[in-house]
Amino acid sequence: MSDFKIGDDQRRRATDQLEKLREANEGRLAWDTEAPADFTYLYDPDHVLVLADDRADLEGALRRLDRAFERVPLDPDDDGQDGEDETLFRYLLPDRREGESIGDVIDELEADAGLARGRITPDHWIHIAPTGKGTACPATEPEETGLCEPWPPVYDDSRGKGVQVVVVDTGWHPPAATNPATPWLEGVDGDDENNASPLREYAGHGTHIAGVVRCLAPATSVFVEGFAVNGIGGGGILESQMVRQLREAMAHKPQVISMSAGLRTRHDLPSLVFQRFHDHHLKDADCVLVAAAGNDTSPAPFWPAAFDWAVGVGALDRDLRVSDFSNYGVSADVYTVGRNIVNAFPDGEYVCFETPHKGDVREFKTGLARWSGTSFSTPIVAGLIAAEISASGADARTARDTVLARAVYRSDPTVGPIKVLDWNDF
Repeated sequence: MSDFKIGDDQRRRATDQLEKLREANEGRLAWDTEAPADFTYLYDPDHVLVLADDRADLEGALRRLDRAFERVPLDPDDDGQDGEDETLFRYLLPDRREGESIGDVIDELEADAGLARGRITPDHWIHIAPTGKGTACPATEPEETGLCEPWPPVYDDSRGKGVQVVVVDTGWHPPAATNPATPWLEGVDGDDENNASPLREYAGHGTHIAGVVRCLAPATSVFVEGFAVNGIGGGGILESQMVRQLREAMAHKPQVISMSAGLRTRHDLPSLVFQRFHDHHLKDADCVLVAAAGNDTSPAPFWPAAFDWAVGVGALDRDLRVSDFSNYGVSADVYTVGRNIVNAFPDGEYVCFETPHKGDVREFKTGLARWSGTSFSTPIVAGLIAAEISASGADARTARDTVLARAVYRSDPTVGPIKVLDWNDF
């Protein structure tokens, strides 16, 4: 059955999102199911990733199977190419049999080379925290708000002083730093999204998140590392390209990284790129990663939030019950409010592109928007950790543990026991 004949708004919305992603990425996007709305993971249809230790085995297996292959740069736009440690490699696998997917080739390679599952993987797409049983974007499109102040509100103190937070996201809207409507963003910097009216999809996502961090920790130094500047990627980025973004994020010497993006993977195995980032960059740094649990209403692992070294954040409604879009289980170590968060957003006209609001025009004129998703619960936790580092002088991991220790166990009627952080308690 065609997706366009399925009468469920949620499925139609998923299809809308993937069509936009595919259009933005000129055919470099594929999914693992026949119907887009059923997808588990997204990937580049022609490339695989492999760790250095398995590279010789991969090339040997490709030769035995008489398959064409070519080693290619992780990121063609990255002049640095992460030269300090060649631990991850990317291969082009052209000229496959008709209808044969990258997954089919990986199955054959694992059987021939005897490599364990997960040592060779597709080059997956990372996307700003997806929503709703196989979709790829925030839980809602941005909405106008009649409010003149952010919610959660700005703390009126020096919380976060001397602490560096990097937001890895779509990019930054520089006018927000000098807009009288958003004074809490003064001094924030980042990679310019180059927004203009009409606003493109996901514009302002990183700016909204930076604003939430600043509300919880007003004196924090915040930089937004942008992976979708000028709308490149349509809100998505390949794992291979994320290597450079993470390296650039670490160059700012952050103590907290807030990341409202992630991915599902083939067989739900750990992402090679994020595990490599931890092992070679994060593990020995005074830095913690706070990541969105995702909005698939699912217990399946969403990376990097599902790693035990990351803080995965789920979303609550204002009554402190789990939001109907939030992931749960292994990807959510803690939950805090993520529904109807009000913070900075570019002014301009926005035309909705997702079912059921496709074609609706929204006018943003106040420098603020209302937005929902685990994307926006994540910076609350990041801000609380930054505030704790400043207040106690503790290292990042100790501050993280202190904040998480203040979470309260509750029994949620939909997902069972959870750990809840209420920002009002800090």
